[in-house]
Amino acid sequence: MAGEQVLSNLGLTAIEEMLYRFFLRHPNFAPDLDEITFDTDRNAIDRAFERLKELGLVRYHHDRGVVAMDPVVGIEKLIEGRIEALNEELRSVSAARTAIPLLLEDQQAGRLSPVSSDIERIEGLDEIRARLDDLAFFAHREVMAMQPDGPLSAEYIEAARPLDLRCLRRGVRMRTIVLHEAVADDRTEKYVQELVALGAHVRSVEHSMERMLIYDRTVAVVPMDPGNSARGALIIRQPGLVMSMIALFDRVWKDARPVQASEPAAATTGEHLQLLEKQILTVLSNSSKDEIAAREMGMSVRTFRRHVADLMTRLGAENRFQAALLAKDRGWL
Repeated sequence: MAGEQVLSNLGLTAIEEMLYRFFLRHPNFAPDLDEITFDTDRNAIDRAFERLKELGLVRYHHDRGVVAMDPVVGIEKLIEGRIEALNEELRSVSAARTAIPLLLEDQQAGRLSPVSSDIERIEGLDEIRARLDDLAFFAHREVMAMQPDGPLSAEYIEAARPLDLRCLRRGVRMRTIVLHEAVADDRTEKYVQELVALGAHVRSVEHSMERMLIYDRTVAVVPMDPGNSARGALIIRQPGLVMSMIALFDRVWKDARPVQASEPAAATTGEHLQLLEKQILTVLSNSSKDEIAAREMGMSVRTFRRHVADLMTRLGAENRFQAALLAKDRGWL
């Protein structure tokens, strides 16, 4: 089609392409360029003509007028030039790998700096929850927790359950210490029994303790203000400090009372589906974009996608469409 632009990938503008194709249809065009109108001004046509000459697509002869280069020759030259430019760009981008050793030296220098980079401060409840989500997602060996609160709120359980269940399903060992008064509460005891039935190890103590989380014995999380954990948290990677916290946890764990499962795990596991997971499956089936689904769930896109990945693993699904079908087959939706 005469009006279809086909050379934009080679760097030609619409006017330049139209002018080149005009000269192909009108060989040896002799009249003045004023006679060419493409619904644009004369200056634009003059600039396009000069560009075509620079690219070698047209030549001007006083006797023969404007001669358009044979497309087989002209376009092949443009393609070769474009490929060479792309190759050069690729070589330039690949050369950035040479900066990695230098950046690693900077990283090492930072680790040896007197100002420790092994303690990170985060503020705000949303940011704290996001970071805990990250740490739980990447934990692959063990999670240790000391929970000094009394009965757990419904909001706390709703936020903690997906992280705990994800770790347990991946075979991560979980050890949690709670207060005696916490497991005396019906809601808290139900949640603790759910975790124990799924393989978690929970013990309770009578005395108060410090709040902490330890992931894979390499990262610890403690509140900046023990009296207000929502204010902020410290993420600690300094090996000496982490080992001290592990030692403290082990001392409290040794003296704590084990919480026994109230019924066999086989009776509580299997196709058990949490309310949050059911909501995610429902939203996933009705929404085409993660951003919309996450907004409906009131969570970040990153958190929503992790929940979806967990559900796909649990269902044995290779894609989201298959996950929706399998969930419906099992009666989850």
